[in-house]
Amino acid sequence: MQFPRLTVTNVLIAINLLIAGVLLWPGLFEPVLIAGALIPARFVLGDAELANAAYLLPVYVTPVSSAFLHGGLMHAFLNMLMLFITGRMLEKVLGWQSFLLLYVAGMIAAAAAEIIAAPQSMTPVVGASGAISAVIAAFAVLFPNKEPKAWGRIPARYAHQLHLLAGWVLVNGMIWFSAPQLGFNIALFAHIGGFVAGLLLAHPLLLWRFRNA
Repeated sequence: MQFPRLTVTNVLIAINLLIAGVLLWPGLFEPVLIAGALIPARFVLGDAELANAAYLLPVYVTPVSSAFLHGGLMHAFLNMLMLFITGRMLEKVLGWQSFLLLYVAGMIAAAAAEIIAAPQSMTPVVGASGAISAVIAAFAVLFPNKEPKAWGRIPARYAHQLHLLAGWVLVNGMIWFSAPQLGFNIALFAHIGGFVAGLLLAHPLLLWRFRNA
């Protein structure tokens, strides 16, 4: 039997699925989800108005803790599937350290985007999709399906990034608009924030990886 190679991608997938499985224990899901979720209003208004504030994790931890919590097994599975598809190849190219830095940067950028977009929102935000959006963006930048072309005076590299961002915003905007009618919601701005982080960091992290080559 051949076990999966120990990589940051595999470790992240294992941790997220393990947490999602543990939260199936009766009575555990809701309090843990609320305690570790990103709640934008906490960064602006503090915890004075929140019920059970004593049980919440420190606010500065929640951009990370929320990225390891999901709204159920299916939510976790779909996110981890996307990470599995894009993360393995990207980690081979960037190296595990740069890949982990990209993932964490995606978490922080996603949280920052949600806080800026809705600073008084009390809606808990959970899921790894912000961090995975950074991975998807970096993957799309470094593995284009065709040679990028310039847009007028805009160099090909930056035109490619703008093209990817426009497509990402359009697709996620359509999902965000229709999702409530289908019985779920997505953190639109977290997806966009994480994606922007991936676009900006893909080339610098690649250059850093091969700085001594």
